[in-house]
Amino acid sequence: MFDFSFLAPCPSSGLIVQGERDDVVPESATAKLVDKLNSQKDIEIDYRIEPTAGHYFENEMEIIDSHIQDYVSRNLIPAEE
Repeated sequence: MFDFSFLAPCPSSGLIVQGERDDVVPESATAKLVDKLNSQKDIEIDYRIEPTAGHYFENEMEIIDSHIQDYVSRNLIPAEE
């Protein structure tokens, strides 16, 4: 339904959060994109499905913020020794 070919080749790993209640983009389409991106060398997409969210994450900013903070802390902030 949507052309995401501009993302391949994907230059970096990242986070994709899909709202389970998304009525714009089906989860299966997002999963297919994630599989395609993950098949690229040295690319890892952290794919998360948020059960309470729709496409635009209305009234869900705290939830999306927690996913972003978790991703950043796990992947971008060096662990203390």
